[in-house]
Amino acid sequence: MAGTFLRIGATSYGGPAIVAQIRKVTVHDKRWLTEDEFRESLAFAQMLPGPIATQTAAHIGWRLHRGVGVLLAMLAYNSPAFLLMLGLSAAYFRFEQLSLVHSAFRGLGAAVVGIVVQSILSMAQPALRNWRGLVIAGFAAWGFFGGANALLVLVGAAALGVVADFVWPHPPEPSDGDDDVRRGVHPTGNERRTVLTVCIVAVAYAAAIVASRAVSPALPTLGLSMTKINLVAFGGGYTAVAFMFQEAVHNAAHAWVTPKEFIDGLALGQITPGPVIITATFIGYKIGGVFGSLFATVCIFLPSSLLLTLIAPHFARFRHLRVVQSAVGGLLAAFIAMLLHVLAQVAKSAFIGPWDVALSLAAVVALRLRVDVVWVVLAATALALILVR
Repeated sequence: MAGTFLRIGATSYGGPAIVAQIRKVTVHDKRWLTEDEFRESLAFAQMLPGPIATQTAAHIGWRLHRGVGVLLAMLAYNSPAFLLMLGLSAAYFRFEQLSLVHSAFRGLGAAVVGIVVQSILSMAQPALRNWRGLVIAGFAAWGFFGGANALLVLVGAAALGVVADFVWPHPPEPSDGDDDVRRGVHPTGNERRTVLTVCIVAVAYAAAIVASRAVSPALPTLGLSMTKINLVAFGGGYTAVAFMFQEAVHNAAHAWVTPKEFIDGLALGQITPGPVIITATFIGYKIGGVFGSLFATVCIFLPSSLLLTLIAPHFARFRHLRVVQSAVGGLLAAFIAMLLHVLAQVAKSAFIGPWDVALSLAAVVALRLRVDVVWVVLAATALALILVR
């Protein structure tokens, strides 16, 4: 299983494409799961914070080998992206002042603007499908553009989602396959041991965050920020990226990277396989070198995997709690507003001249035509090297 997820993590790009690859390998090639069981794992991943492909891999690991399976699946799937991003981060901070590198990253920055636009377009329809989503998104946009604390805005959006659903309830979502869900995920005799293990790991994790101060005074704050991002970012990797931008660039207490550096780190995340939130590795390297990158990466993945392990036996009941569905709906609407704020900030830094705008527009068109994001990023880089002086 670990070898399989290592290969997927090393060769798959783009969230939906990665999910499709996981399905092909685990359902059709290895026959570890049925189609219904894979859909259950994917549905669970969509209900949890964190990257959907990563959480899907983790839940399949839980199905096959419980807690040990979650650990192995997460390590195997995320290791290739981490190692590649670590090498790219080291090279970036050593050579970023070279004119050739500067030109290449102008193209990458323009591509990132196009990628953020595409992510907003793809997420807007499910998140803003009714007037409640639009109202919550408007409230969140007012908060983000007004400089309010990002976490408070997100908590407020989740609360608004719950209140709106209580006052103006809407018909329940279709529940096809509910019997399969209840049959496929159920409590086991080892449940008490699982809870104890998760609690022990969580305590050790909290102690490690506190102890990281011995390496660098900035690391405990970094660890808490990455933990916070991981636990509230519902809806996929770009919701985490939006929150990460707020924390790493615009938090007055700890602006770790400049807007340009964040854009460049996000661009590097696009040319590595695996989840886009591997950008955390880049930020960690800026703060604490190799140890900082490893620390940030653990903090951006571990909390949600512990949450998955803890509630996986109760998935059927958790999934159908109306308050959970309403809160997640409010969060997804707020993340659209957060991405709009990120887009405004990214475009401000990335658009230096007319070529940047043209490259971004071309990137949006290519992505709408379903051109693979890696080719879009590479093409933008090559054009920038040719056209930008």
